[in-house]
Amino acid sequence: MRLELFLISWGIVAGMVVFYLSWGIASDIASVYVARRRERVLDVLSVVLFESDDEAEAVHGQVMELPRRPLLVVLQSLALDLDGGAQARLQQLVRTAGIERFIRRRAGSSRWRMRVQAAQLHYLVTHPDFDRSALLADKRPIVRARAVETLTTAQISVHIDEVMTMLNDEFGAVRLAAQQTLLRAGPVAVPRLIGHLEGNPANVLRALEVAANLPDPRLVQVLDGHARSRDPIVRAMAAKALGNGSGSTAIDTLHGLLDDPEPNVRAMAIESLARLESVASVSLIGRALADRAFHVRRAAGLALDELGAAGRLVLRRHLDDPDRFGRDMARQVLDASAAQSGLTTIPPLEDPLAGLDEDDIYGTLVPAVGPVSDMAGGRAEAAPVEAISPWDEARRRAETSRFAPLGMSSNETPDSEGVRS
Repeated sequence: MRLELFLISWGIVAGMVVFYLSWGIASDIASVYVARRRERVLDVLSVVLFESDDEAEAVHGQVMELPRRPLLVVLQSLALDLDGGAQARLQQLVRTAGIERFIRRRAGSSRWRMRVQAAQLHYLVTHPDFDRSALLADKRPIVRARAVETLTTAQISVHIDEVMTMLNDEFGAVRLAAQQTLLRAGPVAVPRLIGHLEGNPANVLRALEVAANLPDPRLVQVLDGHARSRDPIVRAMAAKALGNGSGSTAIDTLHGLLDDPEPNVRAMAIESLARLESVASVSLIGRALADRAFHVRRAAGLALDELGAAGRLVLRRHLDDPDRFGRDMARQVLDASAAQSGLTTIPPLEDPLAGLDEDDIYGTLVPAVGPVSDMAGGRAEAAPVEAISPWDEARRRAETSRFAPLGMSSNETPDSEGVRS
């Protein structure tokens, strides 16, 4: 009986081992097969997209024989990385190979995973009857995000209203994808962006984030209005966006924001003046070295250093600033700038004679005299002793006070005898 139970147990264990080994081997074989199919698809597509027209025509028959599923997977990985002539060839491949039909069918699928795949590839469809609005308004946020981030510049101009609406989407991934799409569009999106900024003030924050990274002089006028907003976050974003503008209007507005009650707004205005390379603003920026907020002082110091010789001149003048915060920030920035320039000598942070009073400093320069017996004349004469410089005296005092044991004066040594009174 025991032998039978033992054999049954070992049989079960052996069966499980064989099952898992077979499963692992089959998985490895399948992964190798999939990798080889993917390599084959990539080899053929590389010829179609990047080689000459004659070579692409020679492998056209191989493209038609490629399995559709791995081909679609590879196209998904290539979709965001291609532009120009390669993208035009890829769109032609989609039309001639019949892949366009697969993409359109997946765009209308009830399975959201299929719609995600279509959202990543829909920009390859050039048929005029294809409606991208369904993907841009899909109930799944991941589908909307993928659909908006793969729009081409020409498609963005057609669907610009829908992209602007996505700036206020409830999901962060969709809002971020819409912002990145507007930045890719560049000047194409500026007129509609200005209209959005002139609309409801409650919905302008995301648009201001786009404007802050989109250099275009047409945005200066509308940004000037938002610099007077009651919301400090809006004023800060407007100050950052004005750093991408040009002209006296942007600089004058930023000068006014240097006196804003919010420190973040003041710091943003200083950084924007530095980006605009406004050398005429160095005196106004220099006043911020004594600001009550550290990050504003830091922004002022770095901005003056970035503005070149004129800014560094203001920093040197502030080394004698009666305000200790302004003096300290000027010293920090100048020392850091000197270190980055590879200078071997950096001005010291402290005066080595700061701990000595006037008698200590000048008394050491007076020659000391002592009675020396004159054997010839029998009278005492003063023998001059070599003067000690204040620098050596300061160093001597520091060393003696540093190495003297506790409870012992600097004039005593551990070997000295006698009792101190």
